[in-house]
Amino acid sequence: MRKDLAESLLAKIMEWSDEEKAAERAYLESFASYKYDEYQQFSPGKRFVESLALWLGQFEEGEERRAAYDFVRRRLLFISTDEMNHLVELTFPTIIRPILIADTATELGVDPHRVKAIVNTVEYRTRLRQTLVLGLSDGARTDWFRRANPQEMSNEQVFHAYDVSDAKSEGMVKDLEKHLEKILGRAPKEDEKRFRYIVLLDDFTGSGTSFIREDKDGGWTGKIAKIVDGLMKAKNLGDTIAEEGVKIIIILYVAGDQAIEHIEERLPKLTFDKGTIAFHVVHKLGDATPLNDGDDSAILDLVGDDRYFDDDADDEHSKVGGTSKRYGFASCRLPLVLAHNTPNNSIYLLWAEDDQSVRGLFPRVSRHRKLQ
Repeated sequence: MRKDLAESLLAKIMEWSDEEKAAERAYLESFASYKYDEYQQFSPGKRFVESLALWLGQFEEGEERRAAYDFVRRRLLFISTDEMNHLVELTFPTIIRPILIADTATELGVDPHRVKAIVNTVEYRTRLRQTLVLGLSDGARTDWFRRANPQEMSNEQVFHAYDVSDAKSEGMVKDLEKHLEKILGRAPKEDEKRFRYIVLLDDFTGSGTSFIREDKDGGWTGKIAKIVDGLMKAKNLGDTIAEEGVKIIIILYVAGDQAIEHIEERLPKLTFDKGTIAFHVVHKLGDATPLNDGDDSAILDLVGDDRYFDDDADDEHSKVGGTSKRYGFASCRLPLVLAHNTPNNSIYLLWAEDDQSVRGLFPRVSRHRKLQ
């Protein structure tokens, strides 16, 4: 009954004819059941069509509502849980494994295309076990990564966070030593029982500023900078890695071009005395994803309208991006929704939070909630 009421309300708001209602209903039901209804931040009982009807209802009748609906039909990009999990599954075979194979081939002096022969060597298996995987946020899905690669990675090699306690670090080294003894058939040397590959996983970035950026003193801050700093210090994670030849491999499942350019420009300037830092993206959104002034002028006119923006959305965290969140954090202009939460790099009209004066189509739950 609630679904029928939502569909009737939507048809009334959009002033559809019977023919239009039938055509659009088929489209909306397909995409709602395929993706949109799984959005995890909808309030209990709410589904996409209801949210869409209420969202469209805040705009003026006629052109504004048609522009908003056209945006949903033509430009909305929704990455479902299954799609994100597929990207997680691709991470090891398409990025991590080829790096380990190439390094092993160089060590053995063989052609890297001899994959089957290389992966059966003690040298490859040693490098594989000397790989530590850390999550940069809840979105890293390290649990799914681990289950997707049961024959490749042991549980002791994958940890959900990069803030690791001393006790956990010591346990990781002990497990590494124990497993290497089986692989090598002897007790590992001191320089062998340390990790040589540190893989850092995360799900998404639109601007890249949370990963690395210049601080007020001319140094570096952000997740990557903090981890690199910790790896160069004694104790904790710094004691788990080798003194030289270490490779930090940063992998994002999804990233916008703006973020990729930001990170790639700054990463070479970050000093890591124990080795090198590499950056990879499983799925790049591409330069056609952000909304542009030409093709997307109608929805951008609504984004720029003060009636459809709550000033409370701009807080102290907006300053890091350098612009208002009206067009998304750091003005990324993305039409993107992730199944677990809408990134604030997307336009504000998509993710406006439930406690704000504007209605969001896929309301976001922020990590930085204001105290009431």
